[in-house]
Order: sequence, then structure tokens, then C-alpha cells
Amino acid sequence: MVHQLAMPKKIYATVLSICLLFGLISWLLLFTQTNQLAKQAIQDKGESTLGLLHELILTPLFNNDTISQQVALQKATEDPNIISASLFGVDGKLITRSTDPQPQQQKAKIFTGDIEYQNTKAGIISVVVDSQPIYNQYHRVFTYWLILWLSFTVLSTYLSYRFADQLAERIRRLSDRLPGTAEKLADEITTLETKIQPLLSTTGESTYNVNCYYYSLITANIKNYQRLNNQLNKENLDYLFEKLDYCMLRTLQLYGGNRIEGDSDSICFTISSTQCSKQHLLVCLMAVYSLQQLLEQLSANLGIDLEINWTISSDNINKTPQFNYEQSIVALKKRNTELAVRLQERLIVLNCDKYSIDELSSIARFQNYDNHCFILEGFPENRQLLLKKQLEHLIGICL
Repeated sequence: MVHQLAMPKKIYATVLSICLLFGLISWLLLFTQTNQLAKQAIQDKGESTLGLLHELILTPLFNNDTISQQVALQKATEDPNIISASLFGVDGKLITRSTDPQPQQQKAKIFTGDIEYQNTKAGIISVVVDSQPIYNQYHRVFTYWLILWLSFTVLSTYLSYRFADQLAERIRRLSDRLPGTAEKLADEITTLETKIQPLLSTTGESTYNVNCYYYSLITANIKNYQRLNNQLNKENLDYLFEKLDYCMLRTLQLYGGNRIEGDSDSICFTISSTQCSKQHLLVCLMAVYSLQQLLEQLSANLGIDLEINWTISSDNINKTPQFNYEQSIVALKKRNTELAVRLQERLIVLNCDKYSIDELSSIARFQNYDNHCFILEGFPENRQLLLKKQLEHLIGICL
């Protein structure tokens, strides 16, 4: 069971390492910043107390009023962070102190300043600041940060482990369904890569012909082409077909189709995939439907009737040699042309012998027309809403 936990362990170990690295860096930054702020706060406290004491004790000092001096010192020590305040003479001898001498506290810091009056030194004042409460106040940030960091680290590690464990389980189930050896390698990703590699091979040992694709040829047959040619002058006719070409180009870009040469009264394009599937046919039908609706809107905007029917025929075609490819495309064109002659305008007909009308009902609604030929009637509601949005997009850029 060790291999089953390999990938989850790697992922959550990586997440945990990142969290630890983040914690270390942020702790260093936070420690440096809070220490600087605490020292600045202590410095401000000492200097402000000296300034206050200077104002309070100046007059009593010149009046030699010992009681007022003591009251001034006591007033300075009302702040809980001030341990004591002292007054010294010019010669440095103690005159009075707010409290009796106490053992020096470890975090106490002494600030001294001269008492001056008219540039004459009259004495010295000293205050002792208890810096421990100030440091404690700023260091409480560490406690809050530690709680947040631990919560974030535990939650991130747990969620990453759960996610990696679920992902690894899904990869294991997928690997078990693939052909190949059941030997378990370093981790689940390596095992999956080993099993899937033969399926991606393009060598001669491949189980299918990589040159063979399932092509669907879509033909837009302009039934009134001759009448348009007679009714419109060259300038209007050229403008019409320029717009047709642009609408075709934008629609094919949306659905992954390729324009190929058509006849004088038809427009052709192909959509290919590696194999026949209902999904492939659905893409073809959606492309034709979108183009049909777009050209009808173009016809209405220009005031020109476009009588077009649409035919779709498909077959497996080898891309090489080129001659065989071209002959297969010609055969599909001929099949579409023969079918289009019998169709009315605006119809979309799918010529498909791979699926019955009941099997095709899962992608769209059809009506039987001929042997293996089905007339498109519509799409499911959710598909119709998607086509409506795509049509609005195409109209916005083409018309």
C-alpha cells in the first residue's frame, strides 16, 4: 500500500514545507518590525515623561519648594509604565525621588535630561521606564499570528492531502482500466503515463491507421443561383458572395471546418474527426444550422432571396495518397449533388448509414426522408439556447 500514498504524501509534504517556509520568513519579518515598534514606543514614553516632568518641576525647583518637587515626581509616576522619577542637583547629587530605591528590573530603561532655564542648567531629572509591559503588548501580535499560521497550515495540509488522495484514487482507477502491466511504479502519475504511452504511439504498431479520418462533406446548394446571376449586376453579385465567404469563414473558425472547392452553384466545406461518432455528427449539424440561420439573416438584411438547401455526407477517407483522398472527396460531392437536386430550399439533410433515426434522436430531432437520409427538424432545448447565443455572436461579427 506504500505506492498508493506516494503522490498524496508528496503533495501534502510540499504544501507543509511551503507553509513552514512562509512561517519562518514571516516570523523574522514580524519579530524585527514589532521589536522596532516596541523600542520606539519606549523611547517616546521616556522622552514624553521627561518633557512633562520638566514643566512640572521647573517652578518648584527655583522656589526650593521640596513638597511641590515631590508632588511633581509623584505625578510623573502615575503612568503604570514609569517605575520612578528622580531629581538631581547640578552637581549630580540626589535631591528627591518619587519612590524608594528598588532592585533594578531586567527590562527597565533609564532616561535622563537636563533642567534648563534661559540657557542655564538648573538640575537633572531622571525617569525609569518599565519596558516589559510595552514589549508584551507588541509581542501579543505573535500570539495572534501563531494561531492564524497554525490554523492555516493545518487546514492547508489537510485539504491538500484529501485532494491529493482523491486525485490519486481516480488516477489509480483510470490506470486499472487501461491495458498493460499491473506493476505499480513510483507513484500514480508515473503508472498512468507508462500505461497510456502505448496508446499515444504513432509508430506502425498503432492499432489504427493514423492517416484515416472520418470526413463529413457539407454542401450548400444555391438553387436560385442562375436567377441571381441574371437579376443582380456584377457589383451586387460580388458583394453578396463576399459576404457569403466571410460568413462561411467565421462559422468554420467556430466549428473547426475547412473550406474546399465547390461547384458554380454550391459551397462546400469539410469537418473531420478520428472516427465516426454521434458527437462528430452533432458538430456538423450545429455548424450547418448556424450557417443556415446566419445566411437567412444576411438575405433579409440585403433584401435578396437565397434559396439554399444543405446536404451532409460522410465516409472514412485516407489522407494519403493525395489522389485517393481527392477521389473520395469527389465521391462525397457527387452524393450530395444527387441528393440536393430532389430537395426543397431551407432543408438540412443528413446522409448517414452508421446510425438509425432512433439512435440519432439523442442529438437532434429528425424526420425520415429516404434510405439512410434524415431531415433535421430541430435540437433539444438546451442545445437550441446554445445555438442561439452562437448565432448572436456570428451575427455581431459578420453582419
